[in-house]
Amino acid sequence: MQKDTRPALAEKSSPHPGTEGLWTFVFIDMAIFLLIFFTFMSERLRHFEVYSASQLHLNELFGLANTVILLTSSWMVVEAVQAARKQLAKKVSAYLMGAFLLGALFSINKLIEYTLKFDAGITPITNPFFSFYFFITIVHFMHVIAGMIFIFYFKNNSAACVTSDKYVTGLENVGLFWHYVDVLWIFIFPLLYLVGRK
Repeated sequence: MQKDTRPALAEKSSPHPGTEGLWTFVFIDMAIFLLIFFTFMSERLRHFEVYSASQLHLNELFGLANTVILLTSSWMVVEAVQAARKQLAKKVSAYLMGAFLLGALFSINKLIEYTLKFDAGITPITNPFFSFYFFITIVHFMHVIAGMIFIFYFKNNSAACVTSDKYVTGLENVGLFWHYVDVLWIFIFPLLYLVGRK
């Protein structure tokens, strides 16, 4: 039986996964979010009572559930990237499908939370806290939707991991973006739901 002498797709000269372009985007996007977070904390100090009272209208169980969902989906994306480097197309497809479904679960959970807020008469113009709450979480939600689109695309083209190292690099980019979305939520969850809660 002839030995497969094809080079492993994982072997590349880049010292880190993904491409420089995506790392630049993540850095810029992270800087923007940091400015938003600092502004939020500054306004919270100025209007502490309003922010503390408003925070009590948030259910931390929704935030905790979404944290677990995103952490699990990030693990699945890691496994998908590892499988792609080993040219295991079926595993790539399965892990990405799992990550996509968890992203959908996050979305459903978030939409339920928004619906409950609107039913209670809480909107982005209720007060400054909820202006920040809706703005930050909706922008993050848009990142989740974008990540889900990328994940679904690479899931549907998982067979390419056997023949194309560009697929693996692209999937690494998806993984980097998805982990970034996860890290953002890890900051958003305590900032909005937990910090200073009475």
